[in-house]
Amino acid sequence: MPSLCIGPFREWGLFMDNSTLQPFLERLSSMSIDTLIRTALVALVGYVLVRVVVALIRRALNRTSLDHAISRSLVTLCRLILYFILFTICMGQLGISSTSLVTLLGVFGLALSLALQDTLSNIAGGLFVLTTKPYKVGDYVEACGMEGTVQYIGFIHTILTTIDNKTIYLPNGPVSKDEIVNYSTQGRRQLELNIGIGYEDDSAAARALIAQVVQADPRVEKGAPPFVKVWELGPSAVQIKVRAWTSAADMIDARCDLYEAVKTALQQNGFHIPYPQAQVHLTKLQ
Repeated sequence: MPSLCIGPFREWGLFMDNSTLQPFLERLSSMSIDTLIRTALVALVGYVLVRVVVALIRRALNRTSLDHAISRSLVTLCRLILYFILFTICMGQLGISSTSLVTLLGVFGLALSLALQDTLSNIAGGLFVLTTKPYKVGDYVEACGMEGTVQYIGFIHTILTTIDNKTIYLPNGPVSKDEIVNYSTQGRRQLELNIGIGYEDDSAAARALIAQVVQADPRVEKGAPPFVKVWELGPSAVQIKVRAWTSAADMIDARCDLYEAVKTALQQNGFHIPYPQAQVHLTKLQ
C-alpha cells in the first residue's frame, strides 16, 4: 500500500507511511461501543477537572504579587498542559500506544510549527515582554513606529491606545526585535517647541519673551531655566527651539498649550510669525 499524504500537510511534503497509521486505523475499526463510551466519560470528567484546577490556579495567582499579565499567561499555559495530559489519557483509553501517539504528535507538531511561524514568533516575543518587562499596562511607549498607552499585554500581541483614541494591536514578535521607548519609566519628559520669527524681529527679545511664557506654565519644572536658543536660519524665518521638562502625564497637553500661549504673546508684543512664501514670475510669451 503506498504512503499516505494527509491533505493539509501536502504543501510541506510531510508523509506518513502505513507503519505510523496502521495501528491506529486497526484499533479504530475494532473499537467497541463500551470503549467509546468509557473514553467519552473520561474526557467529560477530565474536562470538568481541568476547569476546576485552572480556576484554583487562577485564584491562587491572584493572591500573589505577580504582574497581572504574567498571571494570565501562566493560567493559559497550565490550561494547555492539562488539556494535553487529558488528550494523552483519552488516547490511551482508545488503545493507542505511546509510540504511535508520539509519532503522530511529532508530525502534527512539525506541520503546525511551519504553518504558525508568525504566531510562534509572537508567542516567543510575548514571553520576552512578560519576563523582561520593558513596559507595563498604563505606560506610554513607542515601538514599531507606533506610540500610545499600553492597555493590554498578552502572549500574541500588545494593545496600545493613542492620544486620539485609536486602538493599535502590535504583534509581540516585531515588538521584541524593535527598539522600545518607554516614556513613563522616569516620570518626566522633555517637551520641544519650534517657533519661527521674522528676520526683522529682535531675536534676543523674542527668546526672553518665550522663556518667560514657558516658565510661567505651572506644569514646567522650575529647577532649571528652559532651553530657548536660535536654532536655524530658515528660508522664511529665524527658527527658535525651546526645550523644557514636564511630567510624562502633562507633556502633550503642556506642549499644545504652550504653542498657543507663545503665539499669543509674540503677536501681542509686535513680533511677526512668518509663513513660507513663494514668488511667481509670469513671462509673456511672444
